[in-house]
Amino acid sequence: MVVGLQALEFADCLLDSPEFRENLSRHEKELDKTSQQIKRIIKEIKDLLTAARNLSRAQRALSKSLGEFNFEFIGSNQTEDEQTIVASLEQFSQLINTIEEERGRMLEQTQDNIVSALEYFRKEHIGGVKERKKLFGKKTAKFCQAQERFLSMSTKKSDLIIQEVIAFTN
Repeated sequence: MVVGLQALEFADCLLDSPEFRENLSRHEKELDKTSQQIKRIIKEIKDLLTAARNLSRAQRALSKSLGEFNFEFIGSNQTEDEQTIVASLEQFSQLINTIEEERGRMLEQTQDNIVSALEYFRKEHIGGVKERKKLFGKKTAKFCQAQERFLSMSTKKSDLIIQEVIAFTN
């Protein structure tokens, strides 16, 4: 039985209960796990694309060799068998080239449609959440410091500090 994450409710956020914090922590851990999984998938796809490009180069080199194959013949003409072999190798060379052209298009589409989309999602959506969390943490720390200064000041302190706290809370 797979148990999913509990939904984060705004009302629970206002209560700030230990259960809410634990649930929030589980969501953050799941977000980190998802980010790492996407990163690993991107790396594996890139490795596969590199291997496919290397295979394609090797196939094209073979195709070129097959296309350039020719018999040295004795006399003025090639035999019928030699002509058949050369023609067959030329057709096979053209077939390999056609396959490699399609492979190249497929690799480009994979890069554009899968890898780029995954990188964008990971950077903009997951990374954006992490950045907003850091910003929230910094603002919270600054707010808490302002509150501590306000609570620890004497009644004779300058109105400047009070204005700073009021400005920050707005």
